[in-house]
Amino acid sequence: MRTLVFEADRGTCARDCLDGEPERARGAREGLASEISREVVGRSVEMTAVWATPRVGTAVRAARAADPRAIDGRFPRPFLYRAAVPTASTIADPPAALLDLLACPLSGEPLRLEGDMRRGRLVSPAGRAYPVIGGVPRLLPPDLLGPFLERAFPDVLDDPAVAETVAGAAPPDAAVLETLVAYDYQHVELADAVLPVDEWRATWSRFQPGIEPRAFAGQTVLEVGCGEGRHAWLVGEQAGGLVGLDLSRGVEVARQRDRRRNTLYVQGDLHRPPLRPGAFDALYSNGVLHHTPDPRAAFDAVTPLVRPGGRVFVWVYGLDGMAWWYRASHLTWLRPLSNRLPRPAQVALAAAGTAALEAGVWLPARALRRVGLDHVAERLPFADAADRPLQAKLRRVFDRLNPPVTHYLDADALRGWFAAFDDVAIVDAAGQGWSARGRVPTP
Repeated sequence: MRTLVFEADRGTCARDCLDGEPERARGAREGLASEISREVVGRSVEMTAVWATPRVGTAVRAARAADPRAIDGRFPRPFLYRAAVPTASTIADPPAALLDLLACPLSGEPLRLEGDMRRGRLVSPAGRAYPVIGGVPRLLPPDLLGPFLERAFPDVLDDPAVAETVAGAAPPDAAVLETLVAYDYQHVELADAVLPVDEWRATWSRFQPGIEPRAFAGQTVLEVGCGEGRHAWLVGEQAGGLVGLDLSRGVEVARQRDRRRNTLYVQGDLHRPPLRPGAFDALYSNGVLHHTPDPRAAFDAVTPLVRPGGRVFVWVYGLDGMAWWYRASHLTWLRPLSNRLPRPAQVALAAAGTAALEAGVWLPARALRRVGLDHVAERLPFADAADRPLQAKLRRVFDRLNPPVTHYLDADALRGWFAAFDDVAIVDAAGQGWSARGRVPTP
């Protein structure tokens, strides 16, 4: 029997314990999830999930193996660490039609799969090699792929073809790399421990009013900025094929949750999307483009991926004309400081904000509902989160403090984005941002 044990105390990680004799490995405390993931990837273990709840003392992660195995851990500090990487028995090669949508992020050339989706690589005709780790193609451009692998999966750089691909790459855009690191933490380590599908449906309806996931039935769909796959879960139920693209390791969580063969999650940079132009019937992006250095340039980079006559849907932040409590929730006065704080300080600040909202909003909202005054409770700002788990509330507040880059758009800017599109609509999403949609013109 083999057991994997992970210990966070003082940054020490005990990995790959065979018959109770652990081999210890050193690593930074914030790199623990990467250490766990790297050990799990490629092993024949039946994993449903691995997580630690953010409480002081011991946290036992829920993971069971068929052979059997158990993964346990000690987390003496109140910070959450998570690893959720699909394993051999849960990874299947996707249909060739989905793999055919992928392309080299530099040249746009088609890619050939060598090995399998467990831990193979995708190779271009020019010889550039991009690893596939845990069922997820890692199609970051070389300037981002190198730093990412050094931080998350350094052993992958032992592959000479991958090492040659990243060798000599120019330094990455600092803002993009900072965004990758920031959302690694948020999407992986603060991911929902359960699947609150009703909550995901509610946020979808807020972001895309009047558009139901079933509108994508039978289509080949791209989600730009899928994160941990919340909305991809909904659309993937309807779509003929779905690709979820994200800069961060949130795609690992998405793949671990969603094992459907009609979905493929890809780690890539939307500024240089690793996908074939004109390959998709529809594209949607909820709450992502405003976190790029140049939102208009990001929009212009991804919309050519949609065929003529296909549809594009985006939701972005707005401030002017939005509800007062929504504007206040963005903490624009605090963010210049908060996104420069070290990670533990960010988490502590988010915890303080969560406690304040719990006392001032969510506790009163629950009390009002208990006495039958639901209509009054619903008027309170953020009342929709009153019954969510504490971790989900913490994540919601942390999302206001974490992003290194944030832009606020207005309706005129979005009209400019969609100027060349047909059937354009710019919708005020209930005073909580802008939903814009249009159809790619046909020749």
